[in-house]
Amino acid sequence: MKSTEKLKQAQPAYRIRDILIVLLGSFIVGAGVQLFYVPGNILGGGITAISIMLHILTGSNVAMTTFILNIPILLLGYFFVNRQFMIYSTLGMIGMTAFMRLLEQVPPPSDSLFTCIVCGGLLVGSGGGIMLKCNGSGAGTDVICRIINRYTSFQIGTVSLSVNAFLVLLAAFFLGLDIAIATITTLFITSRVVNYILDGMNYKRMVLIVTDRGDEIALALSTEFGRGTTISHVTGAYLGQEKAQVMCTINIHETPRLKNIVLQLDSQAFISMYESTAVIGSSFKKKQKKKQKKLLQNH
Repeated sequence: MKSTEKLKQAQPAYRIRDILIVLLGSFIVGAGVQLFYVPGNILGGGITAISIMLHILTGSNVAMTTFILNIPILLLGYFFVNRQFMIYSTLGMIGMTAFMRLLEQVPPPSDSLFTCIVCGGLLVGSGGGIMLKCNGSGAGTDVICRIINRYTSFQIGTVSLSVNAFLVLLAAFFLGLDIAIATITTLFITSRVVNYILDGMNYKRMVLIVTDRGDEIALALSTEFGRGTTISHVTGAYLGQEKAQVMCTINIHETPRLKNIVLQLDSQAFISMYESTAVIGSSFKKKQKKKQKKLLQNH
């Protein structure tokens, strides 16, 4: 009972913290859009892209257009999407457009298109990642993607990619190839920054090794890297030979050591590697804690 009461008492504080973080993220996105996207004629993605496109073609105000276009999307989202996400997204959208309005009189920091692409992508990606980490967003196509994902088999990432691809095609047709290429580059930077904020530098490699000496290789890898491995028995489809398949996950910088160990034990082993964006488990953390303890003992 006491732990439940403590949890209930802590919840409002966490909500306030999340709201403040969402607002911070929205301010960062607003700065990226107003200070770099708009001066560089870079569309970005989603509703902001439509607003900047209309600004280039008609001279309309980007912040006001973004705000107006988001209103029906937000109203629709309240009926079909998680309530907390919609509340945080509404706050995010209001904070983003309000900050864009405040920055309209601030002169652009740079006239360089390259600077606008890089700085705009970094700011918008950082702000967007911060908001997503607290279950919020700047509204717009994020809400539309969630609605489509809820009622169809399409993934959020697939829908978002399709929408942005369509907007890039419109940009190439109405505004020229240069703006379309700049937008694609900025979207790439933004997506990488968002992934970094959500997953951190938790990129690992999952390794599959098909070999005749599975037990020896598994033992050698476990001894070298201090992590468990998994052995399964497989059959080659072409020759029908029984082999062992060793699976393990390593840090990227450990790749050369793994290759040397495996090929020394079995020069005919087949090794395949896949990038893993996140690893959930105790082995990596335990190893890191052991290193931290050793450092503390040495000091």
